[in-house]
Amino acid sequence: MARLADRAADWFGLNRASAAVLVVIGCLGLSEEIWATFLPLHLRDEVAATGSVFTAATFIGIIGFARNLLEGFGYIAGGTIAHRLGPRVALAVSALPMAAGFLLMLTGSGPWPIVAGALLMTNWEPLSVPATFDVIGSHVRKERRTIAFALQSIQKRVPKIVGPTLGGLAFGLAGYWLNLTVAFGLVGLAVVLQLLLTSHMRPKADPVFVPLKTILQTMPKELKHLLTAEIFIRWGDWFSRDFAVLYVVALLTRESGWTDAAAAAAAGWLLALMATTALATYVPIAKWVDRSASPRPFIGTTFFLFSIFPIALVLLPKFCVAVGLPVTAGLVVAYVLNGLRELGEPARKALITTGFPAPVRARAVGLYWGLRSFAFCPAPLVAGVLWSVVGPDITFLLGGGIGLAGTCWYALKARSSET
Repeated sequence: MARLADRAADWFGLNRASAAVLVVIGCLGLSEEIWATFLPLHLRDEVAATGSVFTAATFIGIIGFARNLLEGFGYIAGGTIAHRLGPRVALAVSALPMAAGFLLMLTGSGPWPIVAGALLMTNWEPLSVPATFDVIGSHVRKERRTIAFALQSIQKRVPKIVGPTLGGLAFGLAGYWLNLTVAFGLVGLAVVLQLLLTSHMRPKADPVFVPLKTILQTMPKELKHLLTAEIFIRWGDWFSRDFAVLYVVALLTRESGWTDAAAAAAAGWLLALMATTALATYVPIAKWVDRSASPRPFIGTTFFLFSIFPIALVLLPKFCVAVGLPVTAGLVVAYVLNGLRELGEPARKALITTGFPAPVRARAVGLYWGLRSFAFCPAPLVAGVLWSVVGPDITFLLGGGIGLAGTCWYALKARSSET
C-alpha cells in the first residue's frame, strides 16, 4: 500500500516540498476567493452610501491598475527573498500583506480603505510565485514538472469553486464582514502548515547574485516572445476580469428581472462552473503535454481562449435573446470557454521553469512576472475609463481584440521557432 502511494505521488510530481506549495496556494487562494468575488458589489454599495464622486467601475479600475503595479514589485521582491533566504521564508512572508489587508478592511469604512485593503490582500501571489517555481524546479524532476504545475493549478482552482459559493452565502446571510473573518482565519492556517511541511528546507549557503539586467539580456528568445504575447493577452483580459461580475449582475437584473441578490449568487455559480471546467482539464492535458513534441500548441490554444471570453460575454447573451433563449444559456457557454482557457497553463509554467538556469531561477521568474505586470498595469484603469465613457460592450470587445492580436503574435513566433 505504501509503495502504491509512493508511485502515485511520483506520478503527480508530489513530495513534501511541493505539498507545502499546495497548502499555500489552497489556503491563501480560498481566503482570497471568499471575499474577492464580491468586492465589486461591496464597493458599489460603499460608493452609493458615501456619495463618492467616483463610480464603482472607476474604483475597480484604480484597484486593478495599482494591483498590477504593486504585483510587478512584488514578483521581483519575491524572487529576491526566495533567492537569498530560501523558498520557505518567501512562502511564509507572502501571507503577511494579506493579513494586514484584512485588518485594514475589517476596521475601516468607505471606498478608499477598501481599495487599500484589497491591494494588500491580493499581493500574496506575486511574493509566492518565484518560490513556487524554485521549489518545483529544484525538488521535482523535469519530466514531472508539467503534472506538478497541473496539480498546483487544480489546487488554485478548487478555491475558485468553493470560494465564490461560500462567499455568496456569507455575503447574503451576514454581509461582507463574515466573508473577511472566515478568510482571515485561513491565512493563519496556511502559514502554520507550510512552515511545518518545509522544516527540512534550507536556503542556499552562498547564493550567486546575478544583476537583473544580465538575467534579462540572457533570457532565451522563446521566453521573450512568450512574454511579449502574454502582455497583449493580459491587457485584453484585464478589460473584463474585474468588471465581469458587474456586467453579469446588471445583465440578469435587466434582461431576466432577477433580484440583485439572486444575480450575485448566479455570478458566484458561473465562476464555480468556470473553475470546475478548468479543473477537469488539468491532469489529462498535462500528461498529453508530457508526451507531445512541443507545448506551444497548448499555450497558443490558451491564449486564444483567453481572448474570446470578453467577446463571448457580450455576443452570446445577445444571441440568446435574439433566438428566444434565456441569457443564462449564453453566460454558461461563455464561462465554460473561460474555464477551458487553462488548457496550456501548466505547459507554459513548465516551459518557463525549464528555460531559466537553477542558480537564478527564482529571481528570473520574479523578473519575468514583474515585467509582465508592469507592462499591463494600466489596462484596468483604461478599462474603467472606457466602461464609464463608451459602456461595457465596447470595452469588452476591444479587450478581446487586443488579446487576439497577442495570440496571432505568439502563433507566428512559435511557428518560426519550430522551423
